[in-house]
Amino acid sequence: MNLALQTPNYYPPNQSDKNIVTWSEICISHQTYPNRNGNKLFPLTPEIQSKSPTEMKIPQDLNLSITNTFTSSALTKSPTRPKPLTSAQLKEKRKNPAINIEFFTNLTKKILNDFYPKYCPNCPSKLLTKEISTQPELIRCEGCRYLTSRLSYTPLHHMKLPLWMFSYVFYESMIQHPKVVTSTEISKRLRISYKGAATLKKRFQVFASQQLPKYQKLTYDALDREFKDFSLPPDEDTDITEIMENRPYVCADTVVLYSASQRANQGRKRYRHAGSTASIYLSDKLGGRQVGTLAHTIAVKQGPVFFHSVPNQKMNTLGVIIQDHLPLQTPLMTDEGYPWLWNIYKSHRSVNHSAHSKDARYRWARNRWSKNGIHNQVAEGNHRLLKTAFASYCYIRPENSTRYLNEFSFLKNAHVFGISIYLIRLIPTEMEISYFL
Repeated sequence: MNLALQTPNYYPPNQSDKNIVTWSEICISHQTYPNRNGNKLFPLTPEIQSKSPTEMKIPQDLNLSITNTFTSSALTKSPTRPKPLTSAQLKEKRKNPAINIEFFTNLTKKILNDFYPKYCPNCPSKLLTKEISTQPELIRCEGCRYLTSRLSYTPLHHMKLPLWMFSYVFYESMIQHPKVVTSTEISKRLRISYKGAATLKKRFQVFASQQLPKYQKLTYDALDREFKDFSLPPDEDTDITEIMENRPYVCADTVVLYSASQRANQGRKRYRHAGSTASIYLSDKLGGRQVGTLAHTIAVKQGPVFFHSVPNQKMNTLGVIIQDHLPLQTPLMTDEGYPWLWNIYKSHRSVNHSAHSKDARYRWARNRWSKNGIHNQVAEGNHRLLKTAFASYCYIRPENSTRYLNEFSFLKNAHVFGISIYLIRLIPTEMEISYFL
C-alpha cells in the first residue's frame, strides 16, 4: 500500500534542469493533518515529508521573507544583502508595502517552471532557464539564444498584471482553505480593479481545473489496488462495520448550493421538476432556465473529494461521473437516490433517510442516518464544508459553477496529496487555454 500513489509512465525533467527549491520548503505542500485517516491508502509522499520541523512550519512573518521560506539552511547562514529593485518593482512595492513581491515573483516562476516547462525547439531536451531581468515574462535558451514567452499556453496567457499576483492568490487560497478567497478580497488586498481581480481568480481556477484530473487518476488507481478482488457480503442486512473499519469509506451524494425561491419565480410554484432539481430551475412561464447550482459529491473518508456541477440527478448524468472516479469493485455508500447502481457496483449499499419508526410515538426511525455500518456522512460533512465556504460568494451563475467547484476540489485534494511536480504536472492544450480567453 506504500506504492498506492506511485505515478506510472511519468518522466520528469532532468535533475540538473530542476530548481533546487522544493514545495515543502515553500511550506504549502504538506498535509494539514498528516496521516489522520488511520489507513495507508493516501500516505505522505517522500518529497512531501519534511526532514525538519522548520520546513513544515508556515512562516509567521507577514512579509514572507525568503530567508525563512525558500531555504531550510537559511537560519544558519548570515543574511545577504537583497538585490536592488527595478523601477517597476519599486512602484509595486510602494503600492503594496506589506507584500514580499520578490517571494511571490519567484513562486510564480516556480509554478511555471514545474507545471509548464518550456524546452528549446533547436536544442534537444534543453530546458529554457535563462531569464531577462527587464522582462520577467520572457525566457531564453542559453545555447542558441532562442527566445519565447513563459506565459504562452499556460493559464497566465496574455496576462497583463504582474507575475507575483498569481502566486499570491495561489498561496492565500492554499493557506486559507477551506475559507475561499473572493474577487473582492483580491481586489482590496492587491489594490487592483474588481475586473482584474475576477480575471486573476479565473486564471487560478483554470490552473486548478488542469491539475485536478491527475488527482482523479491517483485516487482511481489507489482505490483499484485497495479493493482488488473485494466484495461485500451479498446479504444487504449484514453489518459491515468491521469489514470497512480499516478501509477507505467512499460516499456519494448531491446537494443544492444555490436555488431559485418562489420570490424569484414571482410567487409561482415549480411543477416541472421533482426533488432537489426543482429548486434550481425557474417555472416554465418564466422560461424554465437554470438559475441555481446542483453539486454532486464523491468523497473518501478523510481523503480526496471531487465536486461536479450537474443539471439533474438522472442515471445518464451521475452514472458517468461515478464510473470515471470509482472502480467497479469499490464499496460505495449512498442514500436511496441511486437505485440504478445496484446492477453496476456490486458492493453498493444505501441507507433510507426517510425511514419511519415502527413505534407510534415517533415519526422517524432511529437508524435512518446509519444502519449496519452504512451511511453517507462523509459526503454530508463535505456538503456542510462546501456550503459554509461558498456562502462568501453570495451567488454563482450555473455556467461558472464548474470552475468554482474545481478550484475547491483542487485545494481540498492538495491538502491530502500535497503539491509536487511528480504528482500533478500536466501539459495544457489549446482548448484549455481558450477556456478563459
